[in-house]
Amino acid sequence: MDQRLSAIVARGPGNPGVAARLGLSLVEAGEFVIVPLDRSRVPHWAEDLGITDRQLSEMEPDCAVTLQVAKALGFNRFALIETSLGEGGDDQCATFYHGAMRTMPLRAGAASVNDALERVGVVPDGGWDAFATLGLGGMRHAELFARAS
Repeated sequence: MDQRLSAIVARGPGNPGVAARLGLSLVEAGEFVIVPLDRSRVPHWAEDLGITDRQLSEMEPDCAVTLQVAKALGFNRFALIETSLGEGGDDQCATFYHGAMRTMPLRAGAASVNDALERVGVVPDGGWDAFATLGLGGMRHAELFARAS
């Protein structure tokens, strides 16, 4: 069974009112917040935000609606990550945005998510990489994230 996580990661706290209106969870991780994304909710978010969606790259959550969701939540700088753990191994990709401008090209591979998280300001700690420092490995298996991806 594949375990997937698609999420916005930014410095917190985010806007709880907007999150509630859009049906999103703001998961606190120290000074950072993780927003699990459910691709099936994009049409709802597009309607709520009054925009038309379009894909920005081959990474599923990298779309116009996601950028507007991040903006509505109050995130000007954020990582957009996608990770999947399954029988075929661990697949990861990530990018980083400053507003609507992509400032880290979409990258795939083991270091991509860590690079994006470090751009948000996550500092690897205790010999762990940025992904583990935030506790994302355990969160990927949590019911909240399994439901959101």
